[in-house]
Amino acid sequence: MKHLDFFSTPVERLDYFSKLWGVNLYCKRDDLFMAAGGGSKARMLQYILYPLVRDKVEVLITAGGPCSNYNRAAALMCARLGIKMRLISYTDNEAEYEMSLNHYLVRLAGVELTFCSKRDVPETIQDVIKLTEKEGRSYRYLYGGGKSLEGVFAYYDAVRELRGQLRGELDEVYVACGTGTTLTGICAGMREYFPEAVVHGISVARSWDMEKEVLEEDMAYIKDYTGKNYDFTNLKFHDEFLLGGYGKTSEEELEVIREVVSKDGMLVDPTYSGKAFYGMTKLIPKGTQKNILFWNTGGIMNLLSQKQEK
Repeated sequence: MKHLDFFSTPVERLDYFSKLWGVNLYCKRDDLFMAAGGGSKARMLQYILYPLVRDKVEVLITAGGPCSNYNRAAALMCARLGIKMRLISYTDNEAEYEMSLNHYLVRLAGVELTFCSKRDVPETIQDVIKLTEKEGRSYRYLYGGGKSLEGVFAYYDAVRELRGQLRGELDEVYVACGTGTTLTGICAGMREYFPEAVVHGISVARSWDMEKEVLEEDMAYIKDYTGKNYDFTNLKFHDEFLLGGYGKTSEEELEVIREVVSKDGMLVDPTYSGKAFYGMTKLIPKGTQKNILFWNTGGIMNLLSQKQEK
């Protein structure tokens, strides 16, 4: 699948935690992705936006909440590519607009915003589409969060990238799971490039009952595209670290975040990567010398946005 040009993100050994836990702990640093503020959504957008550049699309229409990493990454990418972005921004908590650095960067990037409540999102999307059609401008509507074949394939391809960076095999991988797009791509990629590895998906928002159908829908994208019968037999899904739900945290998780930042100098956030790292501290097979990978999917804007609260 074609994509915009980008450099590989580094793989680092986390020496402090490797010694502390008696394992060989590595980290895939997608928090250091080169474009659009970094993170998993920035990687996905290199694939998602390629057809828009190829087809000279004038307007991107999408929707998401004020704290969305996807919205921020899309806004910065569209600014760079000369694509007008129209965003339906929704929340039932107006305070998020004042708190969120992601929303601040969306505004700074010149995105055209239409605000609404969560219940009014479908109708508002149709209104913005009709307006764009009336103007006679070419447009593409993209589902928020990166949910698409391109989004899933970006992380299938990222595992191929990882295969070229690591010598030897992996025993386990730990990664945050929000909408499930990143996790699905990683599970499929691991089946192809690291077939013996177990993938631990640490849910940050949903229970397994809520997430299972979404994951299966995403896996269908990659199965249809590749013609290979990938599945989730390598996945262990964990919904026991929700800490009350999306965006919620605990003092114990915050202590883990402080330890990661102060001992390894790596930033993780309470919403995504920090919650996944916290879950990993409870699950990792200590004293086994196994080869473990933590996939840092980013989230620095959410970390900084919540600094006053923490």
